[in-house]
Amino acid sequence: MVSGDDDQSGSDSQGDPGLQQLYPDRNSAKLAGLYLSQDLRTCLPDDPARCYVYSNFLSSLDGRIAVTDPETGESGVPEATANQRDWRLLLELAAPADALIMNGRYLRDLSEGRAQSLPPYSGQIPNELVTFRERLGLPGKPVIVFLSRSLDIPTAALERLEEREIIIATTEKAHRRDIRQLEARDVDVVSLGQGGVDGGRLMTFLAKRELRLVYSIAGPEIMHVLLAADVLQRLYLTTALRILAGNHYATIVHGPGFRTPVDFRLSALYLDSQGPDGVEQLLQVYDRMTPPDG
Repeated sequence: MVSGDDDQSGSDSQGDPGLQQLYPDRNSAKLAGLYLSQDLRTCLPDDPARCYVYSNFLSSLDGRIAVTDPETGESGVPEATANQRDWRLLLELAAPADALIMNGRYLRDLSEGRAQSLPPYSGQIPNELVTFRERLGLPGKPVIVFLSRSLDIPTAALERLEEREIIIATTEKAHRRDIRQLEARDVDVVSLGQGGVDGGRLMTFLAKRELRLVYSIAGPEIMHVLLAADVLQRLYLTTALRILAGNHYATIVHGPGFRTPVDFRLSALYLDSQGPDGVEQLLQVYDRMTPPDG
């Protein structure tokens, strides 16, 4: 387990009295290093043509991962659930990844100055996460894979990401002119579907690029893409024990109903007594009951 003393961790090197493991065993636990210690790179399939895909969400007790501001109409993580301890865990999940999957909408938010920092190496990042990635012999930053049907990509956003390797996955319906303009800016554009990006084809493409440990931080629509393609293997869910209500909100997945439910099993459960404003939160790890056949 990796540990450290920094402002983002929410815990110190002497331990974390606020965190308890409840399942599969009852033990004391530390927040710093909690998800790093799972060594996600050991989860990679033996078949080099397959990826290991995981995602995470922060939710209220009534299932809100995002709410819409009635004044601006913009949707975002509720202030009532956002907290530095969950952010620390997000950074830990990003640290070993080959690629991050994100929604193309992030690029528009970035150009307008209202986007969240990109994990794991933006802003003030704990040193142990930097050295963790170095010890794995990985490139300094994961590749960012944006999913975008429209290719309505602001130039200002690309300028702010000039130091990142970017792939934009789109559909066969994308206009060739838009593709050429992006390629002229050294952006790799790949068409992988008709009405939307096909999750299975996306993972095949990434595996060929040797980007096999894939972390989705993309939201409920792309969560549906990954589940529909049977490529998501693990879900990390932080649940703040607060009920928010409200009529305009997002949950962890959005899209047409699945003909067959996608089943998971609980792999680990932690109780964090130092959640937002001192309210408890549950840290949950779920694995697919039946691993995808690829």
